[in-house]
Amino acid sequence: SKGSAHGRAPRGAGAHRGLCPRASLLADGVPTSCCLSYHSRPVPRGLIASAYVTSSSCTQPGVIFVTKKKQEICADPQAPWVRAHLKHFQKKQN
Repeated sequence: SKGSAHGRAPRGAGAHRGLCPRASLLADGVPTSCCLSYHSRPVPRGLIASAYVTSSSCTQPGVIFVTKKKQEICADPQAPWVRAHLKHFQKKQN
């Protein structure tokens, strides 16, 4: 397996809307996180450690922001603040 932390299921699944991606297994057994709901308010960029787009096998598209405290937050990829954050993190990775 690739040494990526992105496939792990989040620990401590709580009842917060948009905070806990649901982990599901793809056909090949690789875990993937999917968003069931979105976090409604913009998350300050300074709190975010990394970001990634959910798998195309998920029922709805999503962006998962991982905070510096290792909390995973689901966001709507169509929201302007989400797109701005994603652009920032893609620039950082290149």
